[in-house]
Amino acid sequence: MAMCILCFFKRYRKFAAWTGFLALALTIVALGIVGTELDAKAREAGYKNAEDHLNAQRAGILDPARWNKQRETFVKKWAAEEKQKEAAAEGKINQQQAQADASCRKDFNCWSNRFNRAATKVCAPQIEQAAKNNFEWTDSLAEPKFPRASIAENGATITYVGDAIKMQNGFGGWIIMTYECDFDTAAGKAVAVRVNPGQLSN
Repeated sequence: MAMCILCFFKRYRKFAAWTGFLALALTIVALGIVGTELDAKAREAGYKNAEDHLNAQRAGILDPARWNKQRETFVKKWAAEEKQKEAAAEGKINQQQAQADASCRKDFNCWSNRFNRAATKVCAPQIEQAAKNNFEWTDSLAEPKFPRASIAENGATITYVGDAIKMQNGFGGWIIMTYECDFDTAAGKAVAVRVNPGQLSN
């Protein structure tokens, strides 16, 4: 703590840094020595190491010989309990996620916004392929590629709509195009893309 305070003073900053580094190194060495000593004492007592000794205490077994016979049983039991806890935690997370998904699915803005970025990524290249000549996107941060959307009744498919692209015709003229992309929310892919001349009405 004192070294941290000294770091605020330019005059003592170098001293504080070296002192802190030395203290950290000494602490690591000391912990290593203590750990080695604890392991040695545990082996002398008949255990594999200090951690093995702690596991025996956790099991309530004070006799090393008895612990050596029952170690595997307790280790397997603890591993199974830990796995069960992890499965329960994962199940709880999945349940919470399912509840959040169900709630979001009922909210138009939440559900359509959730997949907008993914839909843009997969739909935009397919829209570009509809251009017979050059094309130019006109979207911006304030006006995304897909400002509108419609959701199928079950929420499995979202149709994203926009008109932020210009395509050049055979005479060199630029035409604003309206496009639609049916996005499969479960598969994360575009089901169909439609591009037609014209601009979205307000």
